[in-house]
Amino acid sequence: CEKYLKNDLYPYLLPKSYDDVEDLTIENWRDFLESEPFRVNAQCVRSVGPWSARTKTIESSIQNAYIQMIDAAKHYIYIENQFFVSIAHDSVVRNQLGDVLFRRIERAHKNNEKFRIYIVLPLLPGFDSMNTVQAVLYFIMRSIVKGDNSLFKRLENA
Repeated sequence: CEKYLKNDLYPYLLPKSYDDVEDLTIENWRDFLESEPFRVNAQCVRSVGPWSARTKTIESSIQNAYIQMIDAAKHYIYIENQFFVSIAHDSVVRNQLGDVLFRRIERAHKNNEKFRIYIVLPLLPGFDSMNTVQAVLYFIMRSIVKGDNSLFKRLENA
């Protein structure tokens, strides 16, 4: 972020738009926004592993942060992501988020707590290939509602 702080090619955090992107310039931002834009300091993080970055080990700090936040949540959990893939007892998908959500819901039920989980996903994943979109949608559905190891089915059977 520091190297872009004074770079006019990255002046503001503006929403991406597909129909007017060629019209947007640094000079005409007033035509696109209702208020004055402001600069932000942001950190973008990504987990990496053998399949995504060809590392020898899986870096799991983001998953660990999710787990801690889910476990510590008192009233609700809000997850907004490109996709949600976490299938219990699966040989391909091996993260613990579905299990942690399941346990947190069980705990709330046992303690008679009012507790909500909001998972916000885009209508369609942002990939060019239809095969990729279908694969991601398949795994999202298997994670949340379809199949014996989905979060919904596990809760239903608990």
